[in-house]
Amino acid sequence: MQIDLSYSQSVPLVVSQHDHVMFLLVGAGGTGGFLIGAIARLMKEIEATTNKTTSCTVIDPDIIEAKNIPRQNFQPGDIGLPKAEVLAARYALAMGCNIGAINQHFTIEMAKAHWHTLIIVVGCVDNAAARQTIAESLGRGNGTYYLPDTWWLDCGNHRTSGQVLLGSSSCFKFEKAFDNLAQPNFCKHLPSPALVHPELLQPLPEEIAQTPLSCAELIARNQQSLFVNQHVAAIASEYLLALTLTGGLRKFATYFDINSGSSRSLYTHPDTLARY
Repeated sequence: MQIDLSYSQSVPLVVSQHDHVMFLLVGAGGTGGFLIGAIARLMKEIEATTNKTTSCTVIDPDIIEAKNIPRQNFQPGDIGLPKAEVLAARYALAMGCNIGAINQHFTIEMAKAHWHTLIIVVGCVDNAAARQTIAESLGRGNGTYYLPDTWWLDCGNHRTSGQVLLGSSSCFKFEKAFDNLAQPNFCKHLPSPALVHPELLQPLPEEIAQTPLSCAELIARNQQSLFVNQHVAAIASEYLLALTLTGGLRKFATYFDINSGSSRSLYTHPDTLARY
């Protein structure tokens, strides 16, 4: 398999020094419900192989309904219970991880920076208002050595396609993105997903309708692929693994299409990031 030339010329991403990794999973529906299992396993591996501690909070105000069962990681017996609580309890017990739940909408205060803590806000939401709040949570901490301590991993999909986007700054300054623009060795900052795709913050017609459709209703109307959310979750899992444990992450956006079987990424190279 040939390696994309732009990948071979890219440089790895570095994160701030930290003793604790805090995952904030915003959205416990189609993608978030499948991603939580990977996050729990990643937490176990981080604590088993490093001297770092981990925590995860599942954030979602919704209640499980019968129409959620086919495409989301729930069972008929879960109907009527809070999505966030069900997923948090299930994987905290199964994996022995520090996983909690908040049955509310995400707020900026939930991403409050702590000393030597790497915060990763994993957005699995389906509306512009939620993404706007996540975008506003970036850049509020001090970090270490001019490195950000809060990152946003945005997960989204359409009928048979999707994307995963990683960023750290809503006020991206290209000249500070690398250690050396002429011959970079590593990348320090990435533009917010909302800078890479401004349309993420633009409400869709169904979002501003007087009677907005639920995620499950939108899925039914658009005839969304049964397993598209799991594709997104799998890609997001690899991003989280490299960002928190294995290192060497050289991309900040990945796009896929199920029908054609195609996938492409944008890599951490000055020529690519200069456009933002």
